[in-house]
Amino acid sequence: MHSLQSPPYVLYNLTLATIPVVLGFLLAGWFKQRRVMRRGLAAFFWVLIFVPLCLLWLVFLPNTCYLLTEWRHFFTDSPLVQLRDTAITPRQQLQVAKLGFFFLLYSGYGILCYALAIRPVACVLRQARLQPGFFAVPFFLLISLGVYLGLVVRLNSWEVALHPKAVWFSIVHVFQTPALLKVILVFAILLWILYEIVDAWFDGVLMRFRRRSSGSDSFKLGKG
Repeated sequence: MHSLQSPPYVLYNLTLATIPVVLGFLLAGWFKQRRVMRRGLAAFFWVLIFVPLCLLWLVFLPNTCYLLTEWRHFFTDSPLVQLRDTAITPRQQLQVAKLGFFFLLYSGYGILCYALAIRPVACVLRQARLQPGFFAVPFFLLISLGVYLGLVVRLNSWEVALHPKAVWFSIVHVFQTPALLKVILVFAILLWILYEIVDAWFDGVLMRFRRRSSGSDSFKLGKG
């Protein structure tokens, strides 16, 4: 391993993945204030905060999915590479196992952040009587595009503000390259499926927790 052996690098990526989660909950909380700020300057102030929060949330959201791509280091920079040519020593096998467990936790944290960042915003849309599924295709396509810009073009989230032209030209290049666009579209579909799975898992965990908290959870034996 090279870059991922550095704790600051790992902490940096984990922090970037956590930011959209915080922003997602801030969006949900700020949306609840809309009834208090209905008219005049209050409504303008509400929009002035809400819209930038939405943009920041969307810009940082791909950082959660980016952690899924870090597995490439496991297959290219770890002792696992030596398996292609010769047997590795027991010590190297243990190192590979530790690295595999690390990447499992690493990417798992990204998946959790990915779902936790989207769930409160989806709740906001439903409260506004808008179906999240209606925005699913362009939404997940934007996330997939963001992962590509970070992974391949090596653009960071703040490049949108610092170098908007570079970001724009990179996006234009994607839409001018059909093969690349297809790959990004397929990845977007996979991200959509992944979110639905993790979202359903969260619903199941919460339902189970509420059932146990209310004391209604009981063990029942089926009759054979």
